[in-house]
Amino acid sequence: MTSPPRPVLLAALGVLAEGVVGVVVAVLLATAGVGFAVWGFVVLLALGLGVVSVLLLRGERGARGPALVAQLLTLGCGFYAAVPSQRPEWGFPVMIAAAAVLYGLLCAPARAWAER
Repeated sequence: MTSPPRPVLLAALGVLAEGVVGVVVAVLLATAGVGFAVWGFVVLLALGLGVVSVLLLRGERGARGPALVAQLLTLGCGFYAAVPSQRPEWGFPVMIAAAAVLYGLLCAPARAWAER
């Protein structure tokens, strides 16, 4: 197991930040009285992102795929918030963050590391 390049480490920190935000959102949803099915699902997703980020930080190449899928889903959610929901102040920052993490996971050093 080789240590990941700097872009992957930064992307892993971005995924970890997304997981932390997910836990905060879940707590806010729970305190607002939203049902367990909703905030429980958000907690599971956030914990999954946390696990993926730790695995990336440890140099596990297999965690790159789930991180990529999560970023593509995040891009879609950000687009939905920005355009159809008319909340660009929420959607565009989410899309920018997801695009930055995607770049970190797909740049040349990251690809070379993943192909070893």
